[in-house]
Amino acid sequence: MFSHQNVPTIQLQPMSQLAEAIYREDDWTGLTDAAARRKRQNRLNVRAYRKRRAQQSKASSNLASTRPKQTAPTETQIPCWVERQQRVVHIPALALTRIYKAGRPLIPWQSAPFLTSEKPRKISLFGEIIFPLSSDHLIPLLQFNVLRGLLTLRHLLSPIRPQDSQPNECSSAALYVLPDISSCPESLPEALKPTYLQQTVPHEEWVDSIPHPVWRDNVIQALGTFDEDQLWSDTIGGLFEGFPSSEIEKRGVICWSTPWHPSGWEISAGFLRRWGWSFKGCEADVMETTNKWRALRGENPLAFEY
Repeated sequence: MFSHQNVPTIQLQPMSQLAEAIYREDDWTGLTDAAARRKRQNRLNVRAYRKRRAQQSKASSNLASTRPKQTAPTETQIPCWVERQQRVVHIPALALTRIYKAGRPLIPWQSAPFLTSEKPRKISLFGEIIFPLSSDHLIPLLQFNVLRGLLTLRHLLSPIRPQDSQPNECSSAALYVLPDISSCPESLPEALKPTYLQQTVPHEEWVDSIPHPVWRDNVIQALGTFDEDQLWSDTIGGLFEGFPSSEIEKRGVICWSTPWHPSGWEISAGFLRRWGWSFKGCEADVMETTNKWRALRGENPLAFEY
């Protein structure tokens, strides 16, 4: 009897080269024509490429659907006061930047209806918003304190300032000398009492507001040799030049307490570098008070360079 035990077996399995074959015409095996064989192989390769691209696209879309959706950031709403409605409304911050522009008056001037033949024009909601104030209408706190301190000193000195030295317009360009110290009122702080140079050398009134007598004398002796406008601008940190409050920490002075006493003032490092020559003879007092205020903030002391 014939036995099958010694007959070799052949295991049938799909050919990887024909994995994308769909039709009988896709089978290129057994073809002896090289051009025909290459044509069928290219057809299968293109079909495999498109299949992979479709699978990758599907996987990407599935991954995107599983990720948490990111919501668009909500624009900051600024509370604003509407004068006519007497209520607060919330306006997008971006809209406020378009409403308020540097150089534009906060509340536009409008003619009274009875002074013009024109019909009153309808005022928009934005035209009635008066708060919040834009940055160009605000005085930063540090600069405001310095300005307030200098105006306080000017007020304290007004009783001893000659009346004929007061200019009619907003100016301090008039030159004058202060009266003898014996005629000064007792209420005048000691640090503001006129020195001999203030009584004998004509000068502008801003010099008298310097809160240290030696500092004032140094400035009087140097008048005409430095830019007075630059000194004034640096003192208040460029307030009238549109500089931010950070400028006063770089090149200005800071008024922390009573402006009529030297201990209430702090000198910035930038101011010391530019105007250090004006402290000759009073540098110990100036550095002591300056470093006292710096120490309260945990900052390193400044050193006066001779």
